Amino acid sequence: MLKKSLLTKHKVSCIIRCIHVYVSNEGDDMPRHDPSEKTKSEILSTAVRLFRERGWENVNIEDVVKEVGVTRGAFYHYFKSREELILAATDQIFFENNPFTIVAKETGLNAFEKLRLIFQLNLETNLSNLGMVREVQKALDNPVLFKSEAFSQVNTVAPYIEKLLIEGNADGSLSVRYPKQAAQTLALLSGIWLNPVLFRVPFREFADKLSFFAQLMEGLGLPFLNDEMRGWILKHVEQHEIL
Repeated sequence: MLKKSLLTKHKVSCIIRCIHVYVSNEGDDMPRHDPSEKTKSEILSTAVRLFRERGWENVNIEDVVKEVGVTRGAFYHYFKSREELILAATDQIFFENNPFTIVAKETGLNAFEKLRLIFQLNLETNLSNLGMVREVQKALDNPVLFKSEAFSQVNTVAPYIEKLLIEGNADGSLSVRYPKQAAQTLALLSGIWLNPVLFRVPFREFADKLSFFAQLMEGLGLPFLNDEMRGWILKHVEQHEIL
C-alpha cells in the first residue's frame, strides 16, 4: 500500500529528467584563463535558484551570468545553450532528491511496492513542476539533446530500476526474466513516450497509451499499473489540463 505521508513529505524530481550532458570545449571563445570548476558549479546552482524563484520560462542566459558575475564566454565554456543549462539543472535537481534513494529507505515495502511508489512520485513531481517539464520539452526539440536524454534513460535511470527488479525477483514480489532489458524498456517508455507533456495527444489517446503500457509491462512481469493506478494517473492528468 502506498504511503501517502511520503508523497507529501518529499518533492522529488521526475525520473524521466535524469540527464547527463557532456559539453565540448570546441569553438570556445573564452579568454586565456579558463574558469574554474567552482565557476561551473556557481552557474548551475544560480540557474537552479533563479528557475525556482522566477519560473523556468522567465530566466535567460543573461539573467544567470549577471547574477553570478561572469561573462557570457564563461557560460558558453560549459553550456552551449540555454537548453543544455535546463537539462543540467533538472539533472542536478534529480540527484538532490533522488526518488530511488528516498524510497529505498522506506521500511516495510517490497520491491514491487517501491516501484509503484516511485512511478507515482514521478507523476506527482511532473504535475507540480509543469513549467520545468515544458521547458524540457522545448529543449528536447534539439535532436542532439533528445539523443542525450534517451541515452540517459538507459544508462542512468534504468540501472536503478534494474536493481529494484532484481530485488523483486529475490523477495518474491516480482518475476522478471530479463531485468536489465525490462528496466531499459520501462525507463525509455515511461520517461519519454508516455510523458503527457513531452508527447501531447488527446486525452482518450493518452488513456489508450496508458492501457497499452500497462499490458506491455504485465507481459514483462511488471504488473504495477492496475486499474486503480491507471485511474489515479488519468484523474490527475485531466485535473491539471495537461493534454
